[in-house]
Amino acid sequence: MKRSCTMIVASTLVALSAASADAQVMPNRFQVVIQGGWQSFAGGSGLGSGPTIALEATYFLKPSIGFGLWTDFTVAESNGEKFTPAAFSFVDSTTFHSINQSVDIWQYGVQGKLQLARRTAPFLVLGAGGYTVFLDPLQNYSNSSTSGFVLRFGGGVDFAVTDDVGVELAVYDSFYPDWDPNVLLPVREEFQNTRFPELNPDSGQLSRSVHNFRFVAGLTLVPGF
Repeated sequence: MKRSCTMIVASTLVALSAASADAQVMPNRFQVVIQGGWQSFAGGSGLGSGPTIALEATYFLKPSIGFGLWTDFTVAESNGEKFTPAAFSFVDSTTFHSINQSVDIWQYGVQGKLQLARRTAPFLVLGAGGYTVFLDPLQNYSNSSTSGFVLRFGGGVDFAVTDDVGVELAVYDSFYPDWDPNVLLPVREEFQNTRFPELNPDSGQLSRSVHNFRFVAGLTLVPGF
């Protein structure tokens, strides 16, 4: 009986060790991640929140070290209450309106990834690249965009389903060190409120360096090439 218990315990430990070692990433192979989730922009950015989709491709030099490319796309809206309202004057009255505008944000860059070589694999990423914000052409009277530099930090967990397929949960911080929130003001200069400046929001609410967080779930794939 004692010998049987010892064999059972030993077999269990071997099985657990094998499962832990069966990572969902492999040296000299790519891991591709397709993600979807929610992008939350800092209040000082003048942007609201919106849905986001993303794609990553990481080449692993070792089971725990990889380098690759990333890109994501977010549909959001500016927060008109953070900016000078539009003032429309009539014969005996003036009306004020906070104006939002639809914006699309495209981010892209390179990153390094550190990941434990196991089936349930926590990971950290560090990357850098750029962003491009596409403004509403109807409100800006032309196709208009602005670009800048982004630093990317993040972490999460990969859960391997098979050797080639898994799922992922992650959080990322996209830091804009040179952000100009005033590009989000679509109100033409002649319609901006100068008559009652006390009604304008405090410009100190806006910031030129902002942290923006993404919360995503993803499907991880290891293509056979």
